[in-house]
Amino acid sequence: MINGFGDLEGTVPGSNLPVCQYTLQRARRFTDSVSFALAVHPFAVDKERLESWTFKDAQGNNVVASKDSVARWQRGLQACFDYAIKIKKFRVLHVLGHWDPLHPVLLRPTTWRNLMNIAPQQKAAGHSYEDVMLQPVVKALNAVSSPSVEVWFSVSGEMGLSNYLHADAWRGVMANTRQQLRRKQWKDVKVATALNWQMFCGCIAAANPEPGSFDPLRYNASFAREFAQVKHYALPYVKSFKLLLSANDFIGISGYGSGYRLKQLSWRDMEVPLQTLAYELGFFGINLKEYTSRKPVIYVEQGLGGVLQYGILPAPDLATVSRYTFSGSWPVGGYKREFDPWQRQDFSAYRRGFYRATVDLLARGKGQQYKLDGVYVWSVGSFDVFGVHPVSSSSEGTFADPAIISMIKKVNGVS
Repeated sequence: MINGFGDLEGTVPGSNLPVCQYTLQRARRFTDSVSFALAVHPFAVDKERLESWTFKDAQGNNVVASKDSVARWQRGLQACFDYAIKIKKFRVLHVLGHWDPLHPVLLRPTTWRNLMNIAPQQKAAGHSYEDVMLQPVVKALNAVSSPSVEVWFSVSGEMGLSNYLHADAWRGVMANTRQQLRRKQWKDVKVATALNWQMFCGCIAAANPEPGSFDPLRYNASFAREFAQVKHYALPYVKSFKLLLSANDFIGISGYGSGYRLKQLSWRDMEVPLQTLAYELGFFGINLKEYTSRKPVIYVEQGLGGVLQYGILPAPDLATVSRYTFSGSWPVGGYKREFDPWQRQDFSAYRRGFYRATVDLLARGKGQQYKLDGVYVWSVGSFDVFGVHPVSSSSEGTFADPAIISMIKKVNGVS
């Protein structure tokens, strides 16, 4: 996770590397394919009123986008991509773009990125998402291109309302991004917009934009009723959205899922994100298998956080861990035993079962409803089964699990 300049500049204590390079150094032991999850921060009063774009500095302060700060962002990304390609010899680089909105006065999130009605080229204070995210990434990558490396670029992640309402604009920036990357020597280039596993369009049950208002299981149960209320507003956008799906070089999904069984997880459970997305798309007359049958399918992020919803304390029970898979913590200052949910034996066993089921799904040759070609594990804090991020370990211990590492190394073909 690259959340700002603090992950690209300076050095990790006890190391001569910035956070990005430090994490890559540790991750290379387990895989030759890595994902960079990037975040920029729009100042937005609400879902639509955008004031400016900002980056985070090492102290968590907001640096407004300008010619200089965008160039600084690009330099930091270029140095990290260069390290991944030339020093650590990663074979595949996946980049996942996010915007994480902040209220300009409260300076905290007041809505979820999936509900922001912003177009990719929409200007605010002279800059757009394309200016502060897409172009710096493309230029940074192309400056260190290699004919032995594949680039997969999810130009958006969990930004469903924008993708849905501005599908033509996203199709345009995807085409431009793809064209620019292919001007340089890469083994392959793939570009897509990545969706959330549920609430894919951000247009259903979104009247209350507070993240805490969403309960994934309650949302699923009420989807048909909620869809009926907005159907006449939503359906006119379907044609353009289908064209956007067709333009994607791969199908990328945030694959957290929810409400998994509490015992004996199997590979079938790990299809829940795909099944849920297919269920929702069906209301819009879209058949997911038309796209997954002819394109690679990737969980662009997945994990198990083990934390009380939107908090830092360990979940009270296994049902909460299963229901809010996406809820995790990365404590400031590094690992603290009191915040480690995996100290509980039942939680630890469940996490191992979760990844065993994921590995089983990836290794299957037949029988599944949907093929799954790859999974990128969210690797920071309580999600970090590898212990690669500096905040994931300390003298008190680590969130890493050697048993899970062994499973993943095996499916990755790493000895």
